Amino acid sequence: MSLTLKQISAFDLDHTLVSSNSSLLFYRYLIAKGFYRPLSILRTLIYSIRHHYFNLSLTDLHILAFDEFLKGAPLPLVQEEVLQFLKKDFFRFLYYPTFSRLRRAQHAGHHTIILSNGPSFIVGPIAEYLEVSEWRSSHYSVDEEGNFDKVESVLLGIDKASYIKTLIEKFKTKAKQVTAYSDSDLDLPFLEAAGTPVAVRPNSKLRKISEQNAWEII
Repeated sequence: MSLTLKQISAFDLDHTLVSSNSSLLFYRYLIAKGFYRPLSILRTLIYSIRHHYFNLSLTDLHILAFDEFLKGAPLPLVQEEVLQFLKKDFFRFLYYPTFSRLRRAQHAGHHTIILSNGPSFIVGPIAEYLEVSEWRSSHYSVDEEGNFDKVESVLLGIDKASYIKTLIEKFKTKAKQVTAYSDSDLDLPFLEAAGTPVAVRPNSKLRKISEQNAWEII
């Protein structure tokens, strides 16, 4: 009798399952609610430009944005606003070609996971919203009063790859049973850890790599 190995479908979140950056979408929601001034978005654009064009690392990007917008903010208030944000037609931000892959994987009984560089206070509720099996993300710690204190950890592509290997061992399956979805070459270790890498609206570097390796592009 043949043994059916467990299949794993692993998804990046921003620009993959979600059509934009989920943290930025939440930030714009907070501007609309009056928590931040509209002009403050210029600071986020500066940080983004520095990251994409001037070698600002993802970890440093997290630290700059955290210190500017979240440090000292009460976690319960932020969590409540995230829930309200998701209730406000969040489905319109989903990238449906990838979302449909998630739903098919769930229907087929795959172990589905979101592995995101985004912070846990937003990735966790989105993962619950999408009903995935589990999730991993970057994490911001809080102080004794429950206020945001510091950037504790940032989930990078190499960390995602490591967790895929952990899941393969946990389920006693094989890399060829794993499908991974991402939009960025920063997730290259993550994609290479899977037997079936899928590039989702890839940036120029990942598109070139995907075409060279005949990876699917959606």
